[in-house]
Amino acid sequence: MDEEKKIEEQTEDVSGEVTEEPETVNFTEQIAELEEKLKKAEAELDKSFGKMKDINTMYVRLQADFDNYKKRTAEQLKNARGEGIADAMMKVIPIADVIGNALKMITDEKVAEGVNMINRQLNDTLAAFGVEELQALGKPFDPALHNAILRVPAEKPEMSGCVIEVFQKGYRMGDKILRHSVVKVAE
Repeated sequence: MDEEKKIEEQTEDVSGEVTEEPETVNFTEQIAELEEKLKKAEAELDKSFGKMKDINTMYVRLQADFDNYKKRTAEQLKNARGEGIADAMMKVIPIADVIGNALKMITDEKVAEGVNMINRQLNDTLAAFGVEELQALGKPFDPALHNAILRVPAEKPEMSGCVIEVFQKGYRMGDKILRHSVVKVAE
């Protein structure tokens, strides 16, 4: 039966050749279907690019947060180390005072020479940690650096407001004042 239909569909050409009648194809339907599939694929692609962009943004933010965390942690570690050194130096500074007072009282030259060597070593150690003495004598009084316990009339007008005697040396480490100088100020 199939064969009969085939035969009916065949026509004879003028030249006597037998040909099959071409099937009619509806291209507009196929194009519409393909366009619909293309739109869906483009929408999926846009959605995927959006997700990828969001993930990339999250990655960049996470990387920046991590970099900031490392910087903040390094800064905290540096500050903690500096605070630890400052605390230790504040315990050592009174020893420097005692050695300084001892040097004023020692009369034997050989003993004074030995204590002086110890004093130099101590001062070198303080300097190695960035501790320096606050220069106060003859300088203008600064309440941020000095602690005035006496005010006396100035012998010379140009000395008014200046430190004329230091009772206890002051020290700083970088910008941090470890101990204020205890001074007498002329008025």
